[in-house]
Amino acid sequence: MRNLAILGAAALAGACTSTFAEPRLLVSPYFTVYRLHGDVAMQSAPTPGTLQDNVAQPTRAFGLSSHENDIGVRVDLGDGFAGLRLDYLRLDQGTTRSNVLDGDWGRLLAGDEVRGSATMDEFRLGWLEPILTARTNYRDQPLVVKVAAGGQLAHRNLTYGASTLDGARSQNVDIDGDIAFAALRVRATWRSFGVEGDYAISPGLALGGDYENLQQDLEMRVTYNLPLYDVTFFAGFRYSQLQAEGRVDGFGYDADLSIDGYQFGVTLVF
Repeated sequence: MRNLAILGAAALAGACTSTFAEPRLLVSPYFTVYRLHGDVAMQSAPTPGTLQDNVAQPTRAFGLSSHENDIGVRVDLGDGFAGLRLDYLRLDQGTTRSNVLDGDWGRLLAGDEVRGSATMDEFRLGWLEPILTARTNYRDQPLVVKVAAGGQLAHRNLTYGASTLDGARSQNVDIDGDIAFAALRVRATWRSFGVEGDYAISPGLALGGDYENLQQDLEMRVTYNLPLYDVTFFAGFRYSQLQAEGRVDGFGYDADLSIDGYQFGVTLVF
């Protein structure tokens, strides 16, 4: 979290005069229909003092395979397109479905009937600067395309795991860390309609914690602005990778997870 504050201070210190010439504050609460999927390999100790590598277990092995409802909020400060952005997502997923494990996973054993859960708090702080604006006409109406580039820092705290139905055994994996991304944003607007895409990539730029290797994040949104009201409705899709490696409870783990799904929200200008 300290890295988020450092990035925010640096972004404000280097703010371009054009971006903050007439700064606006935009607040965007949104509703998500996301799912966490992929797999996690985790060692076990079949006998005291020994560690055994195991086959990775997919999320469906813990009954986690469907989209769940979650919430987020985004705050922008700038010219309405670029500038400073803080985004918070709360992921809280569980299941009433159970499944029987076909292999050991930490303290959980092959043959255990288990239910899984996953919770994550994600903070993303980014700074983007406009680099291109192109204008033309389509059907006698202005069509404007803008491009901005910059950086983003994400802090993710994910707790993922499962327990047996009788509660006799349980195992969680706590994945925590900060990741630095290079970021790009493209927006096209025509009349009251818009299409916007955000892409961020981190080729292993972990600033501490468990995340590693290539991480990518893609968001696509369509928007509709209510003229004269400074209110914009949006719907979109997000795909985000979460690759991590570490140790918990003395067991090594290797996670190859991702989040994908849909978001629906509204942007208010203050």
